[in-house]
Amino acid sequence: MEEKSKVKNAKANENIEREDEQDEQESVQVPEQKSNRGCPAKNDEKLSRSINLKLTERDFDTITERAASVGMKATVYARRMVLDGQVKSRYTKEELDHRRKLAGMANNLNQLARRANTYGFDAVGWDITEVLQDLKKLLDDR
Repeated sequence: MEEKSKVKNAKANENIEREDEQDEQESVQVPEQKSNRGCPAKNDEKLSRSINLKLTERDFDTITERAASVGMKATVYARRMVLDGQVKSRYTKEELDHRRKLAGMANNLNQLARRANTYGFDAVGWDITEVLQDLKKLLDDR
């Protein structure tokens, strides 16, 4: 009996030592770095310096119109033009609407293709024709 209890105590002590070692290893582990997904990190650098620029009314109007056409303020537009030499335009509401419609049609077409593979082309032929007509109409509107 005594031998069994000694063996149990020895095993229990070994388990406790193992748990302590694991706790020490876990506390030393370096946390994983965040993945580079999503939007890039925002630059926290403050805009503290300025350059004064004199413009004619016509030049000022031209810059503000160009900035408005790409959805920016005139100062941001001017800064990007000076530093980068170009400004990438943002999508207009109309272009975003076309992209959304195109994505929906692509989704419908994929579902119809899946159904055609399962049940045969005869089961979805007319539906595919309708989606293709809508797609042609969307592309012709541009």
